[in-house]
Amino acid sequence: MGEMEKPERILPPLKSTPPEQPLSPHISLLLERTNLGISSQTIIELADTIQKDLLQGYKLLIDLDKGIGGVGLYNVNKQEGDRVTGAYRGEFRGLFRPIQYVYASLGEDDLVWNARYIVLNSCLHVEKAVKYRFKIPEYNGSSLGILLWRKPAVRSTLDEPFFEILSGLNDTIYKKNKHTIEHIKIDAHDYSPADAIAVYLICRCAGVQLLEPTGLFNYWKRD
Repeated sequence: MGEMEKPERILPPLKSTPPEQPLSPHISLLLERTNLGISSQTIIELADTIQKDLLQGYKLLIDLDKGIGGVGLYNVNKQEGDRVTGAYRGEFRGLFRPIQYVYASLGEDDLVWNARYIVLNSCLHVEKAVKYRFKIPEYNGSSLGILLWRKPAVRSTLDEPFFEILSGLNDTIYKKNKHTIEHIKIDAHDYSPADAIAVYLICRCAGVQLLEPTGLFNYWKRD
């Protein structure tokens, strides 16, 4: 990720109060169940580094991302001059565009505000991966929850521990992210930077588990 010139702010910034906990307990539990071998403290420290030194923190995140395999931040883009573009073939845009949105959100200077968008797009990648794995057309507007509970092939194919991880991701994170904007304190956020990083890594792991059996990773890349 190259140096980015920050645009001059035209409108005054919104007041912003991060969550009191650096990492939500339910996200920490889901991270543990995913068996990534990454501790909650590592995630908290990584999010702190990204906020203090974006380039250094991004390099650390890339190392974790690369260890998951598949398609992620470490290989979803290709450099073209002073810009990057998608490294994937056009037909896979729906699957991997959400990961590029995560990249774009990390590049902004306010990870507290952008945490929600990172969570949303990380989960969207999983939703798209479920559709691809089970050959559900893109025009089918079913949400992740409907795909999990109303598509018998999904429930019968995925092993129980993995299905429970996806269900927990939907019920405690994705559904809330899409439909809940209320908060007792008007300037507070539902997700911390550490929450965002943890959810991204959880979703990346889930995406690989969903897509690997399809053989997609052998031919996803543009020539």
